[in-house]
Amino acid sequence: MAEVPALRRAIAILRHMAVSNRAITAGALVRSLDIPRSSAYDILNVLEELGLVARTDSGYVLGAGVHELGASYLRTNPLQRLAQPIVRQLAEDTAATAQLAIIRGWETEYVLKEQSLKSVAVITATGVRMPSYLTATGRAILAQLPKSEVLAMLQSETGFVTRTGKGPTSVKALNAVLAQERRVGWAIEHGEVTPGISTIAAPVFDVLGRPIAAVGLSVSDSVKAAGTGADKGAGKDLDQGSGVDSDPLASLVEKVIATAAEVTAKLR
Repeated sequence: MAEVPALRRAIAILRHMAVSNRAITAGALVRSLDIPRSSAYDILNVLEELGLVARTDSGYVLGAGVHELGASYLRTNPLQRLAQPIVRQLAEDTAATAQLAIIRGWETEYVLKEQSLKSVAVITATGVRMPSYLTATGRAILAQLPKSEVLAMLQSETGFVTRTGKGPTSVKALNAVLAQERRVGWAIEHGEVTPGISTIAAPVFDVLGRPIAAVGLSVSDSVKAAGTGADKGAGKDLDQGSGVDSDPLASLVEKVIATAAEVTAKLR
C-alpha cells in the first residue's frame, strides 16, 4: 500500500474533527493524533485554504467544503433513487408537494421534488438553492449538527436575508429556533420562503447517524388551517413556540417524520 503521510494525516484530522462537538486547537490535534506540530499547522493551513476546516477563536472546526463533498457524494449514491418512490408516496398521500433536500455550503439544495395534481406551487424545483436558515428542510438538518459546525457554515454570511420579512435574522435567533427544532426532532417554516405556504421537514440520517438530507412537505396555509383530524399530541411543543395551533398539523408532521425514517432505513 502506498504511503502518503500528509494525506493520511489530513484525513485523520478531518475524521477527528467530525466526531467532536466543539472547536479543537492545533495543539490538541497534535497530542491526540501524534502528528508533528509543524506538519499539523501546514496541513491545517491547506485545509483552511480549501474550505475543509475553518478557524474560530477557540480552535478549528469542519468547514463548509466538507458538506459540499458530502453533497457531491449524495448525487452519486443511491439516496435519490431510493428516496424517490417514498417521497412520491408522501406527496400522493397528502395531496401536497414533497421534497428531498441537502445542504451545500450554507444553502439548501433541493434534489427531489414530487407533487400531486392538487398540490400548491412552491419554489423547490430540483437544483434550486435557498438560504438554509430560511427553509424547514435546511433547519431540520442544521438542528442535528454541532453548533460549532453550523457556525462555520454560516461564517461567510455577512447578513441574514429574508424573502418575505420572516425568519431568523442573526445567528443568535437561528440558534434559538434550532434548539427548539432539535428538541422536537422536526422543523417548520411559515411563509418564510413563499407567502401563504408552510413547510414541515424531518432529517434523514446516514449509517453513521449524521444528518445528510431532509424530507419536506409544503402545504398552503388554508390546507393547514383546515386540519386533518390528526392526534393532538404531535407537533404541540414546536408550535407553542411559534404561536400556531398544533392540532391541524399533527397528521402531516407524523407523515413527514415517518417518511424521513423510511428513507433513513433504506440507507442502512
